[in-house]
Amino acid sequence: MNVERGYNAFNRFIVSLASIMLCAMAWMILFDVAMRFLFNSPLPASVEISQLISPWVIFLPFAYTLAVGGHVQVTLVTMHLPERWRHVCDIFTYIVDLVFFAIICYYSWIEFAHSFSINEIMLAAVMLPWWSGKLAMPVGTFLIGLQCVFQILSTIRRIREYKK
Repeated sequence: MNVERGYNAFNRFIVSLASIMLCAMAWMILFDVAMRFLFNSPLPASVEISQLISPWVIFLPFAYTLAVGGHVQVTLVTMHLPERWRHVCDIFTYIVDLVFFAIICYYSWIEFAHSFSINEIMLAAVMLPWWSGKLAMPVGTFLIGLQCVFQILSTIRRIREYKK
């Protein structure tokens, strides 16, 4: 499927972006600690900046992790089912996941939109937009919801192939 292949490439890009953010955050903290202990002059707002970056590092890779099967699965019951019924259980699970992440996406978007509309800032040595960190949750949950749709379609395709 062309769309699915494109979305998988997009997922890899998003994970790379999150990795770069994580490395930048680690270097910033390392530099802050060095500046604090060597020159008694820490970076202004480095803790707050890392708090704004952390949600992006956490939420962006969710969809990729689902795509590669990296999320925790409990298969105690389903491993004893025939393959076709395991796929049916997977579809049910992905539908429940989709509904769950859609609800989280909706309410986190409302929280982000409110924060953005009032231009909420963090109390730090420099002015930092608090809404920029709040945007990570609706984006990440939207992407994993989209991945749930792809997982459902992929599983349906496997069931159809199994029938043949």
